[in-house]
Amino acid sequence: MGRKRNQGKARKAAKAKAREEADESDNQVTNERQQLLAEQMQQLQLGNSNFLLTLGSDATKCYHGFKEMDNMCIDFVCAFREAFHEAGKRGKSTLSCLIEAKNATMDKFADVWYDPANMESVLSYYLSSGTKSIIEDNYGYAHECAACARYMEQWAVVEFHQTQAIINWSKVEAMSADVHTLVKFFRKRIPCRCLDKKYGEVKTITKIGVCFNRQCPYRRGRVERSKTFYCSRCRNVTYCSRACQKADWTTHKQECNDFVAVIAKFEAKKQS
Repeated sequence: MGRKRNQGKARKAAKAKAREEADESDNQVTNERQQLLAEQMQQLQLGNSNFLLTLGSDATKCYHGFKEMDNMCIDFVCAFREAFHEAGKRGKSTLSCLIEAKNATMDKFADVWYDPANMESVLSYYLSSGTKSIIEDNYGYAHECAACARYMEQWAVVEFHQTQAIINWSKVEAMSADVHTLVKFFRKRIPCRCLDKKYGEVKTITKIGVCFNRQCPYRRGRVERSKTFYCSRCRNVTYCSRACQKADWTTHKQECNDFVAVIAKFEAKKQS
């Protein structure tokens, strides 16, 4: 009995030590990521010449329309990006990551979310950084920048310009679909011609659309965009076939009704 008791204590001690080592490792990774994010965000301060060198293209010294950000906007980008990545580590979709990042930053950074000038500065960062990433063939980060930029554009259209009722999620989701769409998105929004050559290389690539049915038979719901169509009620999600639309109706129905109600209220206000 004594030997078994000792063996049991030894196993518990070993497990406890393993948990401590795992926690230390996780903390180290978290600290390293936070330090890296802080260093990357420091490089965005166009107003400080010490950080000019690493944002733009070394060959052209072009910053692709990046506008100076104050410390609050820099802190916002750091916080939003961190929350976005944390959601991604839990297996969340791009759209869910964006929503979680918005919710995580809304209270502390309301002066960014609800100020057009601050939001424009943040948007210029994503457009500049995404452009630089494409030039360097870092398409993974470019897709992330495009999703964030498109989402914040849609937010501005709804919140500031008030020209549409709701965020068009299919347009946000399209940012992760294909390189043609990705490069075209940035090229249309930067004041320079730094992506002209790259666009010439990718413009023949077929544009890809997204089917919002989670059980879509196509891999990750990706299908040629010309074959997709909008939900005729809310016009906010897309499908690759009537079969997929029907299969997704149980999931989409409540969301669709909510979208339609908001759109109706928006249209009525415009008419009044």
